[in-house]
Amino acid sequence: MEPTDYITRLRAQAADPGREEALRRDRTARRRRIGLAAGAGVLLLGGFGFWLADVTGERPPYEPFGAGALREENWPLEWPYSVNMPFRNSPAAGWVPGADGIHLPVAEPSGGLTANDMNAVFEDVKTLLAETNVSERTLAGAEPAAALALLDPSGVDDAVRKDMVTRFDPEEVSVDASRVRTRGTMDYEVSAAGELVVHADYTFVYPLVRTDVRHEIVPGLAEVARIAIRRRMTFTARHGKLVLGAYASEVGNQDCRAPKDGYLHPLFAEGRWKAAEAAKGARVDLYDEKRVPPNGPGHCVTPTRT
Repeated sequence: MEPTDYITRLRAQAADPGREEALRRDRTARRRRIGLAAGAGVLLLGGFGFWLADVTGERPPYEPFGAGALREENWPLEWPYSVNMPFRNSPAAGWVPGADGIHLPVAEPSGGLTANDMNAVFEDVKTLLAETNVSERTLAGAEPAAALALLDPSGVDDAVRKDMVTRFDPEEVSVDASRVRTRGTMDYEVSAAGELVVHADYTFVYPLVRTDVRHEIVPGLAEVARIAIRRRMTFTARHGKLVLGAYASEVGNQDCRAPKDGYLHPLFAEGRWKAAEAAKGARVDLYDEKRVPPNGPGHCVTPTRT
């Protein structure tokens, strides 16, 4: 384009009566966009302000406020867990689901026992653990009679037999068995008498949702409570049965004041926070695999985390 033509076009545009109106509309649109951005910033800061007020004590720390202003993975530890992230802030998030987390040791023939002999016992121990702690029917309140029949009844008293089974009241809470997380070890030794002795030490973590009153943290996201159970036990294979020896169990985030009705009763966010506030004595880390729990069934503990 020739310079003279370019100058002529600029002069024509400057003389256009609609030019000022177009510039005015452009300035108005830019101001509106800036105002909207500033308003969004104020709302976001306001949400954080309410959250900060919450954690400083003006609201109970277990009650979310302005939850939409924060991504759930960044929620404070005191806030409830949800069905969207049932294992938020939990080491169990990366664990194996259900019975797949119960791994069998490699059998090495010893003391006259073949690998097949040993594997049959290992499978019985796994079946017992899975049916009493992971089975969907058992978790919903059923009695795992077939699994318990693997035990020598003479070596198990009623209190331990009941404690070995993880059950929840289906009218209170529900748990999806596929979401239970499992981790632990199973090893063995052959005694001087030539008997196979199996040591099992497993932790199970359960995400639970209320069935009686569905509590939503934010619209569409129901609250989840987690219960963690550690079970440590020794079995001796004898005459086709498992003879229970040493036994210990600990349950974290269970309502210790609940009636002994054969069910576990989880604490949701408010109850969990109040139990921690009222707890006397040391709190227990159920994820500390080096820690040896005290012998005996049903130790109800206040956990440092679930």
